[in-house]
Amino acid sequence: MKKVLLLTNFSPASRHAVAFARAFFGDVATDFHLLYPHPDTPDGIHEPRYDADTTRVSYMSRLHEAVGTLRDETITDWHTFRSSDKPGQPYDIVEESVDAEAYDIVVIGPSDEGTDIVFGNSAIALIRKLKANVLVVPDAAPIRPIHQIVLAIDFANLTDYQLLDTVKELVLRKGATLTLLTIDTPDKKVIHVEQEALIRHHLRPIDPTIAHIQASNAKQGIDDFLAGHTVDLLVTIPRYKGRPNPSATNSHVRAKAFSPAVPLLTIYDDARTEAPEHIEDLSNLDFAL
Repeated sequence: MKKVLLLTNFSPASRHAVAFARAFFGDVATDFHLLYPHPDTPDGIHEPRYDADTTRVSYMSRLHEAVGTLRDETITDWHTFRSSDKPGQPYDIVEESVDAEAYDIVVIGPSDEGTDIVFGNSAIALIRKLKANVLVVPDAAPIRPIHQIVLAIDFANLTDYQLLDTVKELVLRKGATLTLLTIDTPDKKVIHVEQEALIRHHLRPIDPTIAHIQASNAKQGIDDFLAGHTVDLLVTIPRYKGRPNPSATNSHVRAKAFSPAVPLLTIYDDARTEAPEHIEDLSNLDFAL
């Protein structure tokens, strides 16, 4: 059974992400955990005890109602739903939840216009923080079958082929086609024939399509490819993980992060040890392209 952590703040964007996740895992037994991470008090303002308790009761009521609706709408018996209301620092709550329980994927639905630390237009920065696979669902992403999957990573420097297992399982389960996208940027290391053969061997029986696109940077390459191709899911393996500082006034997390127009699945690489660094053209993330 898959275990999925659904982050919600009851916004239209997060509700859409929940609906997308249900369809995404519609063909496999899944335990969905609905989590609402929120500050103890709005905007850090101290509330009287009665008001704080009343507010939390309201949050819990909305969570129970949301889970009840999901259960009522479920037409299969292999999907289960549960919920948690955890007050505190939202980033810390999400991280603690992931550390406490092994999830296959964490799902977020950021709002492009919002400024919330977890659910706003910088929410994709969670990828740098969480030791987990993360699925970022744009609020305009259509809910439809996954037929076209694109894997965009630095294939020349890939050493742990087991990182491809999540993609392989997904492609086979969905009966989808897989494209291996290489973005040829200046000073890009060329992938050797032997390396490509090893990758193809690990992905068997999948026969992926190989695509190359030239661009000045990874972000431009991804945008250009998506503009000219139908893609249902973009997959990548971030080069590093780092702990963002949501309280800093000049925090990179506060900047609007790069987010493609299609659902993005990032695969967590627990073997990476590089220190995080700011990559300007990707606005918080180096996608190892």
